[in-house]
Amino acid sequence: MLICRTERPGDGDEIDELVCAAFGREQEGDLVWALREQGAISMSQVAEYEDAIIGHLLMSPILIEGEDIGWLALAPISVWPECQRQGVASSLIFAALDCANELDWAGVVLLGDPEFYGRFGFKPALDLGLSLKSEAASTGETLLAMAFKPPAAKGRVTYHPAFG
Repeated sequence: MLICRTERPGDGDEIDELVCAAFGREQEGDLVWALREQGAISMSQVAEYEDAIIGHLLMSPILIEGEDIGWLALAPISVWPECQRQGVASSLIFAALDCANELDWAGVVLLGDPEFYGRFGFKPALDLGLSLKSEAASTGETLLAMAFKPPAAKGRVTYHPAFG
């Protein structure tokens, strides 16, 4: 059975290996470690199957118009290559969004495919009045957002400096 849970002390090395394998490079693993070292992780969830971590999702705080008003960025989300397209990422996303809402976060943004993330309730961020502060961070993906409580913040989004 797949279990989604909060990252525990000692999971870091296994998460790092997973993230690098999922993306086929070390850049995203380095991002996770940089956010961890800088104390910029608000939520780190893993998907566990038969005592092995097969998925990981991280959320970190963002600024909107330079202010921290309780919004998070969801990135990265990683699944072992041989476990992809089996619902692991979806399970992690649903669990993390429920948790963020329960913990009274205002909303979540991410860069991604609107068709995929629309299933979870994400909308184009522009519909909520949000845009990227630095367009250089965009790689052809769309900035998407989900507000948990009105009124939705409006303005330019700035990710943590570790995102580059």
